[in-house]
Amino acid sequence: MNKTAIGENAGIVWRALHNNTFSWEELLRNTSLNPIELACAIGWLAREDKIVVFYRNGIVYFDIYHETYY
Repeated sequence: MNKTAIGENAGIVWRALHNNTFSWEELLRNTSLNPIELACAIGWLAREDKIVVFYRNGIVYFDIYHETYY
């Protein structure tokens, strides 16, 4: 896997998360990526501060980071 593929997969994850909050398993189903591809894409988005990762009831969830200015 190269950087171009990881970037393209990050775009797939980004579009899947638009107006959605998904768990790891839901992202796997909704993106059709394999676990390694999904992990790389999430790492890419996390490094760019594009997503939020949080836990709820012991399950990890992902959402798009929305920056708020006051």
